[in-house]
Amino acid sequence: MWRNQNFVPYFLANALSNLGNWFDFVAVLILFRYTWQADPMLIALIPIMYAIPSILLGQFAGVFADRKDKRKVLIYSDWIRGGLTLLIVLTTSPWFALPVLFLRNAVGVVSFPAQQGLMRSIVLEEDIMKAVTINGSLYQLMKVVGPLIGGSVTGFFSPEVSIVVNAASFILSGLILLKVEVKHQDLGENEVDEGKEAVRFLTSWKEGWRIVLKSQVLFASMMFGIVSTLTIQMIDTQIVTLFSEVFPNKPEITGWAISGIGMGSLIVVLYLNRLDEILRYGWFFGMGSALIGVMVLGFGFLDHFNLVTVALGLSIIGGIGNGITFTAINYLIQKEPPQEAIGRVSGIVDSTLSVLFIAGPLLGGILISQFGVLLAFKGIGISLAMIGLLGIVLQNFIWGERPTFSKSQLEREAYPEIEKGGEQV
Repeated sequence: MWRNQNFVPYFLANALSNLGNWFDFVAVLILFRYTWQADPMLIALIPIMYAIPSILLGQFAGVFADRKDKRKVLIYSDWIRGGLTLLIVLTTSPWFALPVLFLRNAVGVVSFPAQQGLMRSIVLEEDIMKAVTINGSLYQLMKVVGPLIGGSVTGFFSPEVSIVVNAASFILSGLILLKVEVKHQDLGENEVDEGKEAVRFLTSWKEGWRIVLKSQVLFASMMFGIVSTLTIQMIDTQIVTLFSEVFPNKPEITGWAISGIGMGSLIVVLYLNRLDEILRYGWFFGMGSALIGVMVLGFGFLDHFNLVTVALGLSIIGGIGNGITFTAINYLIQKEPPQEAIGRVSGIVDSTLSVLFIAGPLLGGILISQFGVLLAFKGIGISLAMIGLLGIVLQNFIWGERPTFSKSQLEREAYPEIEKGGEQV
C-alpha cells in the first residue's frame, strides 16, 4: 500500500482533514458549553446542524460523486469548508455559529461518498481490507491526537485557535489531493459519455436504492444501524454535559475522553488489519454496540468514582466497540455494492442514518432534562448493550447466511441493470 503513489497523498490529505476536524469538534463543544454557557438542548442542536445537510442532500451527493471527478469534488469541498470554518471564529454567540456549521456541513456532504469512490479507484481489489483498516487506523489515530491536543490547546489558549487549525487543515488537505492521479473512475465515465444517453440522475438514485434493498447484508446492516445509532445519538454530544457536572473545573477532560475513545478504536483497527475479509457482520456490529453500551453505562456511575482514570478506561472500552463498528461499515460499503455504485450506496446509508442525528439528540436532551444526565446515561447504556447482544445472538436471522457464490456472480444475478465498463452485464 505504501508503494501506491496515489494512496499515500490520499492518506495524508485524510490525515490533515481528520486532525483538524477533531480539533474543531472539541473546540465547538467547549465554546458552546464553557464559553457561552449553552444548555443541553442548545448543545443538542450541534449534531442536528451536521445531520440536516446529510438528510437533505446525502443521497443525491452520492449520485453526484459517482458521476463526477471524485478528486476534484474533494478538493473544492475541502477549500470551501476551510473558508466557512474561519467564519466560526468571527461568531459571537451559538445562534450565529449554528448556521455557519450548517453551511459547512452542507458543503461537506459530498466528501464521504467521494472519498469512498476515490479509494476504490486507486486501490486494487485484493488490497481493499488493508486500505480500509489503514485508513481506519488513521481516522482513529487522529481521534486520539486531535482531541488530546485540541482540548489542551483550547484550554491553554482558546477554542478559536483550534478552529483556525481546522481551517488550515482543510486548505492544506485540498492542496495535497492535487498530487493524486486517477486514470480510471468507473462512473466518472458519465462525464465522458455525455454525448451518449447517460443514465439520468434520478434513475441512478433509484438504482442505488434497488441495490440496497436487494442485498440482505446491506439492508440488514442499515436497519441494525438505525436502531443502534438512534440510541448512541441520544448521548453523543451530551458527554460534555456529563463531564461539566462530574468534572466542573476540568474542561479538558472532554478532549481526553474522546482521545481515549480514539485510542481504543486505533488499537482494535490495527489488530483487524490482519484480516483479509469480514464473513460475519453480526459479530462486528453486535460487539461494537455492546462495548459502546458498557462505556455509556459506566459513565452514568462516574459520580460514585469521580476519577479521571475511570472515565478514560471506560472511553477506551467504548473506543474498541467504535473501532469494530467503524471497520465493518467501511468494509461493507467498499465490498458489498458493485464498484460503480459505491457513491450512491454510501450516500444512502449516510443520509438514512443522519435522520437519527436529529431525533437522537433531541430525545437525549429531553431525557437529560427530565431525569438528569447520570440516570439518562445509565438507561441508554443498558439499552445499547442489549441491542448489541441481540445482534450477536440473532445474527443469522438478521444478516442471513453468506452466499457461497462469487462476488461477480452476485453482481450478475442481483444487479443486471448496472453497467460495467460501458457494457451491459
